[in-house]
Amino acid sequence: MTASRSLLCRVLVSVLVCVVGWTTAAAAGPEVDLHDLRFYVHVDLVDPGAGRDLAFWQDVIDDAVARGSQLLVGVNGPADTACCTQMARTTAVTTFGSPGDGLDVVDSLSDQQTIGSLGGSGSRVFLVDTIDYCAGPGSASGCAALGACGNPNDDPDLWLYLEVWGFVAGEISETLPSVLAHERGHNSCLQHVSTNDCQLMQGTIVTPGLAGCLSVSECSAYREGRTQISSGIECACHDLAGGPLPDGTICSAADGLCSGGRCGAYTGDAGVALIAAAEPGEAGLRGPEDALRLSGLTGDWTNLGQIDPAAAEVRGLAWAEDGQTLWGVIPTSGNDLIVRIDPTTGQVLSPVAGSISNGADEIVSMAYDPGPTPAPEDDRLLVLEINAQSSFFVGEVRSLSPMDPSSTTLLGSLSGGASGSADQLTGLAYDSQQGLLFLSSPFGPHGLWRIDMNAGCPPGPCLATQFSGDEILFRRDSSLAYSARTGMLYLVGSSTNSEPFTRTFFDVIDPSTGQTLQTLSLDRFTPGALAALPEPGWGSAIALGTFSLVLLARNRSRGPSRRA
Repeated sequence: MTASRSLLCRVLVSVLVCVVGWTTAAAAGPEVDLHDLRFYVHVDLVDPGAGRDLAFWQDVIDDAVARGSQLLVGVNGPADTACCTQMARTTAVTTFGSPGDGLDVVDSLSDQQTIGSLGGSGSRVFLVDTIDYCAGPGSASGCAALGACGNPNDDPDLWLYLEVWGFVAGEISETLPSVLAHERGHNSCLQHVSTNDCQLMQGTIVTPGLAGCLSVSECSAYREGRTQISSGIECACHDLAGGPLPDGTICSAADGLCSGGRCGAYTGDAGVALIAAAEPGEAGLRGPEDALRLSGLTGDWTNLGQIDPAAAEVRGLAWAEDGQTLWGVIPTSGNDLIVRIDPTTGQVLSPVAGSISNGADEIVSMAYDPGPTPAPEDDRLLVLEINAQSSFFVGEVRSLSPMDPSSTTLLGSLSGGASGSADQLTGLAYDSQQGLLFLSSPFGPHGLWRIDMNAGCPPGPCLATQFSGDEILFRRDSSLAYSARTGMLYLVGSSTNSEPFTRTFFDVIDPSTGQTLQTLSLDRFTPGALAALPEPGWGSAIALGTFSLVLLARNRSRGPSRRA
């Protein structure tokens, strides 16, 4: 959207395992360019009876500051830059305005000027209920004064205000962290862009989801907009040149690993590496011929190259923990090939492991069942096979043995609400702890379905039921994986919005509750399959130069506080 030279706003569109190893430890990184911010909440937003006292709003703000800063520091794909800059709340949150003064709804130039004059000098953030004016009439999710470029310190009167109506309505906003980081970008002289979908400075955002990509020049301007010349804080997962350290590098946080330019606990998403079969550069275009390696923490991805020299598409991936093998499916005319893939290079390994003679039928997704013991002999690969010869696509859940993957065993025909559109169930993941098989699609109230493998599948039909959660996750060409290390589901797929709002999203989902713990907008690609592997450094809790032995349970629990 358009904006004046001094004001810019943003529109809201809507087994136990023993591991011994050496791991590289991070050297000292660059110093964070810090943005100190003071926060104010309009007095009419404070409602202790509804559970929204100042402590509530301070928690909301601290969450937005922390996650917004993570977007800046981390990387979301080739279009993004690891940016060593962060935001901080410097004082306790206080109120502004008086009851009934109308400043909780910014709908005029007078309101805007009044808010901009409050709180004295420095960088100030005001939370209001609704924004209907920013450099002119029109709804927005945030508005900010445009700061001068090349400024090494804080301007005297920089301000921004944010709309928080979603919190007032009792909903949890999944956009506030990126809106805050976006508006602070305007304070640092950044203008709107319309390039990569994951760009922080896009003038529009698609909800829910967080976007944080910055170009090199944008990062430079953002860092110059700091409020402290020396913060004393280190970017633990950046090198001195500002680039991200390799995933799996030991970082300064307790038991930390670098992942996507950020430091996270190795028992969490930082300990997960994802391999996707995908088509880079497009969202919604089928053709998963390349192998992409993704950070489990930020979704940062690198193209490893073409999976198969014949440019064949891969429609299913699964990491077999017990056999330490990455399996894939390549559908061909008359049969489907079961292949092993090098997880480091993304290349198909010769010879072909097995060939499934299934005629016109096609295996479209794959998951891994570790069996009751750590031995690979009792492992299974679970697949969804589609019969396209009928008037509509019929799906069957089948299994095959990795020891001899040349035939499949029928577990049951797909039944339930998803049975008539089985061709759309492109993601498959198996949580062996719960005995639940998860499927992803672009339909249903949550885009996720599940089959209880302990309830009649086999020998009867495999009943797929809708798996509801706290977010609506409609994803085209979605791919799904389960990590036994974190106990989480990982989902990548394209949004169902039409252009120009089509996006590639990365979601982390709790399979026990359906709660979406993270949704990130990534540099664009179309996935065709996904597998979750342990990050090579995940089990090495190593201080500098120390050799360590670590015992970890297969399925370590994780509480909801991880989201913050």
